[in-house]
Amino acid sequence: MGGRGTFASGNPVPYTYETVSKIDGVKVLQPIDKSKSYKLPEEAHSSSSYVLLDKDGVFHQYREYNEKHEITLEIGYHHEPSLGKGDVLHIHIHQKPGIDYHNAPTTVKRKLTRTEYERYKRFFKGVTIDERKYFS
Repeated sequence: MGGRGTFASGNPVPYTYETVSKIDGVKVLQPIDKSKSYKLPEEAHSSSSYVLLDKDGVFHQYREYNEKHEITLEIGYHHEPSLGKGDVLHIHIHQKPGIDYHNAPTTVKRKLTRTEYERYKRFFKGVTIDERKYFS
């Protein structure tokens, strides 16, 4: 896996991610340097989606990318103050693809719907939520 944000500009850089496993055919990445930030690449190099587990093997992030290698959807499980206390499972839908629009007004940030949860739950290793409260 290449460096963060380098594919589109064509800059050759040392690899900063490695594939450590797969979940239903989706690559699970980890930073090669474990002291670095646990975030997925800004652009996809070889896949249309990636999963990131934290250092304890718990789901942390999932990203989908378009044909131009730009982020279109991201699901995270971490502290998101605007959505509640503690770690919260949430989604960012990039209506304008790419990391530059991550916090733009065109990006929707919210908790997952039950349908989204069911679609992606196979990636949520180690995540426990009370579905009765979460989806009420």
